[in-house]
Amino acid sequence: MASLKGDDNSSSIPDRSLNLWDDDFVQSMETPYGGSECRERLETLVKEVKILLKEMKTGLDGDLIERLEMVDTLQCLGIDRYFQAEIKAALDYVYGCWDGSVGIGLGFGSVTKNLNATALGLRLLRLHRYDVSADVLENFKDKSRQFFFWEGNNDNNENIIVEECGMRSILNLFRASSVAFPREKVMEEAKIFSTTYLRQILQKLENTYKKSFLKEVEYALLYEWTRTFSRWEAVNFIEIYEEDNLKLKDSKIIELAKLDFNILQFVYKMEMKKVSSWWAECGIMKLISIRQRPMEYYLLGLSATDEEEFYSSRMAFTKSTTLLSLMDDLLDDYLTFEQVELVVKAITQGWDISIVQDIPTDFKRIIEFIFQTVHELANEATEKQGRDMMPFITKAWADYAEASLQQARWNISKHAPTYNEYLKIAATTAAIGPLLLHPILLAAQHLEDNTIQKTFNNQCRFYELIWLCTRLIDDVHDYQDDKLHGQTSSAISCYMIDHPESSEEEALNDINYMVDQLLKELTWEFLNQESSLLDWEKICFNLNKGLQCFYVYGDGFSNHDKGNKQRIEKILVDPIKI
Repeated sequence: MASLKGDDNSSSIPDRSLNLWDDDFVQSMETPYGGSECRERLETLVKEVKILLKEMKTGLDGDLIERLEMVDTLQCLGIDRYFQAEIKAALDYVYGCWDGSVGIGLGFGSVTKNLNATALGLRLLRLHRYDVSADVLENFKDKSRQFFFWEGNNDNNENIIVEECGMRSILNLFRASSVAFPREKVMEEAKIFSTTYLRQILQKLENTYKKSFLKEVEYALLYEWTRTFSRWEAVNFIEIYEEDNLKLKDSKIIELAKLDFNILQFVYKMEMKKVSSWWAECGIMKLISIRQRPMEYYLLGLSATDEEEFYSSRMAFTKSTTLLSLMDDLLDDYLTFEQVELVVKAITQGWDISIVQDIPTDFKRIIEFIFQTVHELANEATEKQGRDMMPFITKAWADYAEASLQQARWNISKHAPTYNEYLKIAATTAAIGPLLLHPILLAAQHLEDNTIQKTFNNQCRFYELIWLCTRLIDDVHDYQDDKLHGQTSSAISCYMIDHPESSEEEALNDINYMVDQLLKELTWEFLNQESSLLDWEKICFNLNKGLQCFYVYGDGFSNHDKGNKQRIEKILVDPIKI
């Protein structure tokens, strides 16, 4: 939380209140991809690509890498959900050829193991929870324990092609390192080595390599697997594949990817219009200066679950995130400490609006809107789950509110907590509990009481990691802004108190390193062979990836981040030309 203001609300939040996507703009968005003829063409293309996949040759040199590249293509283009059986068959075949000590070659029975095939295979097999060890990468080091690959010269086109093949191996080595588990030293070494080489590539003249390859390298370095999501990856790889049409074995694949993207975009636009109308009609933005991010929050919900059938979850996510942002701005910038206490009391005592009757009228209207919308979401969840969900929802919101009150006490008293003391409270103020609970209750058919309590009361490591990653990445990017708001504690400042020898830069570096280690542990929790996470748990994991992506350029929620603006334009506004 930031500093608490007095009753005078004349102070405003600088420019953060601007909504780049006003209701008039959103309602004007049209697209021709909602008709039945588009769906029929999509079904035809899916059938034709299935035939193409069945015709892949077996037993010939190159068949392993062919299978892996096809699986990778389907996933990168965001159309893998149509081909789950084919993907499993391809990966089962690859896994049958996998040598746990040295990896694989280009084809079945290959004597010489290949870095490109092994790195690509390691990543894809791990993403599908096959039991594969990163130790196979040790076989691609020289006597000095450095990774090696064939690096040609630029004397003629043939050597340039050889070098590009080598660099493709390094790119796949880097991508493999993004699914590292904790304490995998070889993965850390692979990441350092490949990052250095790939950055050198980007510094060379564009005509040295194909533009598509340079785009792919640039995307990989900026958006690792733990920091991207399906729709964003799809639109980027559609652009990459269009730059190099030889990369695809059949034009039907790219046509399918484009059509699928545009049809889903039509669905999302219809949903956005409802979100925008809801926000415009509430009139809250006329009462105080607050962050207006309905489209950004909708896109964040989309990063967690982009399937058509989860419409109600996306709507609930957008609304609950908007409410939490609204509450955060209200508590941080407008209410006195005594008024914050009343709001927290009203929530914890069963959403009793009478407790806040004496606070200023505009503030009371905002609180009434929050309470009313929470009740509407609770009614939807109750209908879905077949029993009263309000006790669970109240608990999640009450935990968030009480943690926010504790941070307010620290600000008032100028108390500087220890790092662990801060994190215990601040992880809860990241609001992951209520943020996830609303959409998940609508996504899952039936959740047992003990499952809900374990999940949203932060009683298992999987969810604790999501909470911690969210809080720390937010603190890293909001540190300076929070200081300007008068906030006395953050992960960085508390870390520096515990480590007085550390400079601010060193503390930031250490926190970033902690985030990387937490993401590795979270990746292990999600991808290890024993993991049996359900669809709604995958939504929670994907949300963390979306959040990490939204912070690539900075805090895209408090400020109008260039990355989020571009993502909204490319994913939600502009159709892909077919």
